[in-house]
Amino acid sequence: MDFSRVEHYDAASLNCYAFCRGTDVKDGIILSLGNMVSGFPFQLNGVEFQNSECAYISGLFSDNDERHFELQRQLRDCTNGLMAKRAIRRPNKHLARADWEEFNIQWMLYVVWTKCCQSASFRQLLLSLPQDAVIIENSTFQAGPTATVWGTRNAELKQLIRQAKKELKLQGMNKAAIKRTLDSRRLGEWSRIGAFVGQNVMGKILMLCRDALRNHQEPTIDYDLLRSKHIYLLGQLLTF
Repeated sequence: MDFSRVEHYDAASLNCYAFCRGTDVKDGIILSLGNMVSGFPFQLNGVEFQNSECAYISGLFSDNDERHFELQRQLRDCTNGLMAKRAIRRPNKHLARADWEEFNIQWMLYVVWTKCCQSASFRQLLLSLPQDAVIIENSTFQAGPTATVWGTRNAELKQLIRQAKKELKLQGMNKAAIKRTLDSRRLGEWSRIGAFVGQNVMGKILMLCRDALRNHQEPTIDYDLLRSKHIYLLGQLLTF
């Protein structure tokens, strides 16, 4: 799997399962696939996390340093992945490991695979997707610099949603109703519109884990790289 390659997923020809929110539903399946979603707790080296975003961020602060251990304790106790990103990661970015981008993708793969192994409900979710499903993180409306690294953008779908939003506002529809209507169309009648463009690293990781589960194997994780980075979790060196 080439994580660095920019993909062009044609929604008209591929069976795209493009998730944006944890409440997204396509073909009766709730696409609670993102890192921010709680409800699938798991442990890393005996430390329980409520979502994979908190576990992922713990790798950013994983030196053998008491300041990092304190941030990891906060992440362990945090139940909201978005708040962890806003209230723990961002204010402490000056403490981040300098080599983070050398191993963060393999760390994410390890985190998500661990969640798959320990959470029966998450395993069942991945395995419930159709055989030909292309899993895509839809970050069309995200503005951050990594939006098209972890996910993808769909320019045609974005334009369609913006225009429809204006029309629904003119009809007097309230915000909640507009959101429900647009989400329903995005995952329904508009699901074959445009192309999703980006590296889609999160989607690729999820597809690797899904395929590994189907084949009763483990995905190829670069454990040598992870071991070489001397990753600590609450004072314990991870040996993988």
